This record gives sequence, structure tokens and C-alpha cells, in this order.
Amino acid sequence: MWDGMAADPEAGLLYIGTGNGSPWSRDNRSPGGGDNLYLSSILALDPADGALRWHYQTTPGDDWDYTATQPLMLLDLTIDGREREVIVQAPKNGFFYVIDRHTGELISAEAFADDLTWATHVDLETGRPVETPEARYGKTGAVWLSPSPSGAHNWPPMSWNPATGLVYLPARNNVSFFEKEEGFEYTAGVWNTGTVRGADAGPRPERPPLKGPSNLLLAWDPAENREAWRVPADGGHGGTLSTGGGLVFWGTGSRLVALDARTGRELWEAELDGRPGSPVTYSAGGRQYVVIGSGQSSGRVLPRMWAFALPEEPAR
Repeated sequence: MWDGMAADPEAGLLYIGTGNGSPWSRDNRSPGGGDNLYLSSILALDPADGALRWHYQTTPGDDWDYTATQPLMLLDLTIDGREREVIVQAPKNGFFYVIDRHTGELISAEAFADDLTWATHVDLETGRPVETPEARYGKTGAVWLSPSPSGAHNWPPMSWNPATGLVYLPARNNVSFFEKEEGFEYTAGVWNTGTVRGADAGPRPERPPLKGPSNLLLAWDPAENREAWRVPADGGHGGTLSTGGGLVFWGTGSRLVALDARTGRELWEAELDGRPGSPVTYSAGGRQYVVIGSGQSSGRVLPRMWAFALPEEPAR
């Protein structure tokens, strides 16, 4: 694990999301098959001694680098007229999960990605994804699948507004070619995926077109587990910040924008000079600020921090 963590002091539980296995190809990693616990899972641990209290595996026997390390969020929701204390996650595999955070019971799981071809849905009785026939490329042959290993949602934080009842999710649509590397042998010091990559790749069928935008912001209703509204990104994008004033701040393309949290209507923008990260807000000296990083550590546009302040309140 390296990103998704949350804690519930009242429940006495620490939650972590775990990554995928290496090599990526299960047929190279685990020729006998199996789920490979506890890859790509949400684990509920006793923080006193680390004991496992429950687990939910989002991608059993992960073959695609569909990690479950993405941000975890604890919410109190009314679902079907019942108050539920839940944990939610939108991991790489393209499904939005709502889980009872005390027991690990799967309450719902719905696709948030427009492009999702590795599985058709999640079976609520078993909690398992229903994979498409071509998903296990190690057995059926090379294939284009969505999402790609970069995921339908990766590191950018999502945010929650209890007034609107919506989660603001920076989502992605992408596709990748998966092909098992035959005769795989571990090599120290290189990326051991167990898949054919780069210069070793031969002729491939034409890449299928994407159904949805490459990057977008989704306003997601976790109680109903459905989309409320969406805004396509200008290019790359980062995480989201929700405020008590009914705004969602989001970096899109080379801009920081403020959206109406209920409708997605753009209310304000500021031009940045590079790809945006994730905004944060804080107060100092009686003024509130919104700050965001942009650019990259290498390349033409160097990193820069941008700070924007609300007007000072007049003295009384």
C-alpha cells in the first residue's frame, strides 16, 4: 500500500488499499491461478496489533495492474431508507464501491468509467467482477482492454460535500494492449511485468476508439451509486477540493476552475502554466487561500505553486 488509508476510531479499524502483484500477468506470477490474496484489496485492520478484521478484493487474481491503492473515504449515508456507515473507493478497475465499513459487506458496485471492457459488472451475491471472455489475455491471447494500467481513477484525490451528497471524482477513460510474455524470467533492476512491452511488441490490431473523454470530472451520488453530472477536462487534470460554500475547485488542462457543486457550472477560473495537481485550502491571518501546484519536475514547464486569496474583510 502507498496511498489509500483511512481510520475509524469508533469502529477501532484502520483501512488500507493494496497494490497489484508482480509480474502483472497472473499466468506468469501464479500459473495455478487463484485470487492471490491480498492483492488489489481493501483491508480493515486492528490498529493495535495489525490483525485482519475483514477484507474485500476489488480485482481477484489481478492481471491488469488494477490497484486498489486509490483514496478511501468514510461516509455516513442513507441507503434504501437505512442509515449506513460505509467506506467508498473508486479504484483503477473502473467500478465505484460502497462497502459497510464495519463488516466488509458489499452494498453496491457500479461502473463509473465509460470505457470498461475487462468486466461487465460486479455480482453483488459473490462480490466478484464478472469478467469478459477476453479479459484473461494469458489464456485467450493478446487483446485491447479498458481501463489501461493507469486506471479509470488513479492518485488524484476525490472529495465529498455532505450538503450536496456528492463525491467529486477525477475520472479517466483509456485503453491498453495486454499480451503475456512467453518464457518470462525475472531480471533484476528492470520493470518485471510479465507482459510484452515497448520494443518487444509486434504488430497489433487497431486501437479501439474511446467512448468517453480521456479525462473528466464526475459528480457521483454514492448513496444511489450513479452519476449526477460530468464536466470533460481540457486536457490532463488533478484532484478536487469541495468547500462549505458550495464550490468544487479542480485543475483542468492548464487552469484552476471553481464549479458550482450542485450543477457543475463553471463560476471562476485562473490560468496556470502547466499541468495542475490537487488544490488545498487554508486560512491565515484572517484570509482564506486556495493553493495548487502545477508543472512537472522535468521538461519544459517547471513546478510552480499558485496561491489565490479571498478578499480581505473590511475592518469593523
